Amino acid sequence: MKKVIITVPRTKANILAESLKDIVYTVVESEEWIRYTLYVQDGMVDEMISKTSATLNGSNRAGKGAPLWLGLIPEIKEAAGEEDRYTLIEVSTPDFIISPYLEKLKEEWKARAPKEERTPVEKILATVEDYATFDKNKVILAAIAGIVALIGLFLNNVGIIIGAMLLSPLLGPIYALAISVATGNRNATIDCVKILAVYIILLIAIAALVTLPLSYLIDLEMTPEIASRMDANSVYIVMAVLLGLATIIALARGIPEGIAGVAIAAALLPPAVVTGIALVWHPAGFLDALTLTLQNVGGLVAGSLIGVVFLKLGPRD
Repeated sequence: MKKVIITVPRTKANILAESLKDIVYTVVESEEWIRYTLYVQDGMVDEMISKTSATLNGSNRAGKGAPLWLGLIPEIKEAAGEEDRYTLIEVSTPDFIISPYLEKLKEEWKARAPKEERTPVEKILATVEDYATFDKNKVILAAIAGIVALIGLFLNNVGIIIGAMLLSPLLGPIYALAISVATGNRNATIDCVKILAVYIILLIAIAALVTLPLSYLIDLEMTPEIASRMDANSVYIVMAVLLGLATIIALARGIPEGIAGVAIAAALLPPAVVTGIALVWHPAGFLDALTLTLQNVGGLVAGSLIGVVFLKLGPRD
């Protein structure tokens, strides 16, 4: 809610009489001028100020939908008369207002105000800040996803592995990193790199810590799901690039993050977990699993960058 004070010479006061009939206001009068104090919604004032500024520059004229005071303020080159010094508009924000009637008007205005619909691309830009911020809940979720993936890998159960992918929060830092780079947001880029590194190190550490005691308690078997993640084939880089590209485009088209995120998790979650498994249980495959993990990270980021270029996202002012 804004407080608008309009002071005008008495000779121009009649211009406001009809316009103010449905607005809450008070009046103070003197011999030379009349001062109106109005209370209006923030959104309405912004539009009024914009149009009034255009009027002062001579690029607008009074008409339908014009602000209340349009025509009250003379053109700058004509503001030489003695009475013009009484023409004044002041806008401020009160600390608080107690008025049941104004509260009712405020609710009615909110109900009638058009709701802004953001495009999927705008939504992506809006979420970058959230994903560039450290969230302990997402770290816990990543740890749980890592344990679930480890169980699926040792059981050679694709369904469990996919379930872990759905839990994994790895999508956010990847595409936030790509968008931050494309938009020139240096601080967000650094934050995304840090968060992504934390996730990867966490997954490797969790897998290693869980696998170590399991290797002494039960006989672990090398399953095809584990063995396939110890092969650092260059074909996986191409796959990661395509997945990164597809994910960004999917998000821009409004596909839910939970679905699009599976593509990112598929390329990153199992290899990172296998890296931790190999670290304590099968050292011979550790370097290959780690290489595959890092390759996929690079491929996903590269694919995401191609995606943001395709979407024509660039530096923001």
